Amino acid sequence: MKTAMGMLLALAATAVQADNVVTNVNLGGSATELSAAFGVTHLEQGAFSDTFYFSPSAGTYSVDASLVTLGFSPNTDVTFTAAYVNGNALSLIGPGLFEYGFLLPTVISGPLELSVFGYVNFEDTSFTPASASYSGTLNISAVPEPDAYALLLAGLGGAGAAACRRRREA
Repeated sequence: MKTAMGMLLALAATAVQADNVVTNVNLGGSATELSAAFGVTHLEQGAFSDTFYFSPSAGTYSVDASLVTLGFSPNTDVTFTAAYVNGNALSLIGPGLFEYGFLLPTVISGPLELSVFGYVNFEDTSFTPASASYSGTLNISAVPEPDAYALLLAGLGGAGAAACRRRREA
């Protein structure tokens, strides 16, 4: 029994899991364009899963995002494995000393959630604590509702009709 318990503890000690971050981030800016900056420093080695929730919580937005990390060596920095904004994957460039990810403007509905997955110092355990970090930005702008497009088209149609009427009278 003691041998089995010792093996279980040894196995648990070798399964490396970094600290995970879950946080709320407030967006700032105007009523039509909002932006936020965020960042994380991981002091633990291993895999991580970070989740960021952004205000406002509901609506339809045009969203773009970016992530970036820079390390002194590939063994002492963050390596991104995946990142998503409401299920929309960010394009990731790496691994290496300089890694980044981005999401081009995409129309997204609902509360905004960014999930970032990766690992820190996964292969080299000689660096303790890890102290690897990344940062990023998320930008949103309002997407007009369908009735706003209808009003715009009606206005353009009215302006076009007035221009035709003036042209006929001249």
